[in-house]
Amino acid sequence: MTALICAERFLSLQSASAILPLTEEGGPDTARIEAALRQATGVIVAHLPWLLDEQGDIGRPVNPQFADALEAVCADIALDRLTDTVTGSENARNKYKESLALLEKINREYQGGLEGPGYQESEVVIAGADGIADGRFFKKGKVF
Repeated sequence: MTALICAERFLSLQSASAILPLTEEGGPDTARIEAALRQATGVIVAHLPWLLDEQGDIGRPVNPQFADALEAVCADIALDRLTDTVTGSENARNKYKESLALLEKINREYQGGLEGPGYQESEVVIAGADGIADGRFFKKGKVF
């Protein structure tokens, strides 16, 4: 699976004080960063399976409503994967937890909206019992 963001984009999202893995030459270890980004993308897809296309990769372009948030979440999860418990801070762990909570929120919003995959909009109830008008709207349901 292709990572949601590339190593260059990941590095551009990090602060100067971030502790990143380095190569022997002193530059960022892009191989480890790319592996962490693929793992982070796997975590995201585990929470948001509707991101996958028919080939099992992330469908491009990502819904613009969520694209920037998913890039930030991918970077946060990858950073958590790159740091260990000694160098990682409590703030980084909280950021990771917040990222997972955001993924769950995005999934709830997307599945509850009108464009979730495999879902269709329910019909409006026009007449209720005994011909009494019922103006309620219902959320969509899964098409079987």
